[in-house]
Amino acid sequence: MKHRLLGLFDSPYVRRVAIAMAYYGIPFDHESLSVFRHVEEMRKTNPLLRVPMLTTPDGMRLHESAFILDYLDEVARESGQEALIPATGILRRSVWQRVALAQIAADKTVAIVYEHRRPPELRWAEWEERVRDQLTTALQQLEDALDGDWLVGGRLTHADIMAAVAVSFIRFTEPGEWPSERFPKLEALTRRLEQTPAFLAVPIDKE
Repeated sequence: MKHRLLGLFDSPYVRRVAIAMAYYGIPFDHESLSVFRHVEEMRKTNPLLRVPMLTTPDGMRLHESAFILDYLDEVARESGQEALIPATGILRRSVWQRVALAQIAADKTVAIVYEHRRPPELRWAEWEERVRDQLTTALQQLEDALDGDWLVGGRLTHADIMAAVAVSFIRFTEPGEWPSERFPKLEALTRRLEQTPAFLAVPIDKE
């Protein structure tokens, strides 16, 4: 029995899990359900209506992408692979800190998406500007952290994957929030990673 991943790849959190699984060569079935369009169908297996959810071959259901990645790293190490994050130490904390920055960027983009779904007369301009400032601050801190090709330790880690996934998500959902000329190093990282086999195997859902 294979792993089973629930959620659409237009979610940066579902997508980063799927990319890690592709990178590690962990086969999985993809249950492409939306938390908005397929509520009743999703509720049968995932009453939390929150994605991603990963069902392991032994039937355990795992929630929250960071915890799922921790599990996948363990699976990778047990198979003799180098994990996408060090097991201990300051480099591990550095990876998670940069992952957190990219998560903030993704989260704030989601907040802007939802704000733009409101009727114009119900939008809160001051709130949107605050969220936008948080988004650009997180992106700037990631841009400043990029030294060479990678964010931490001179090699690909979860930090790079989440950063690239977040940038692609911004460009897909709110392209006006991505001034590529302001963040050239993040732009280059994203462009490079989106052409790798693991990323190409998990394209953003366009539906």
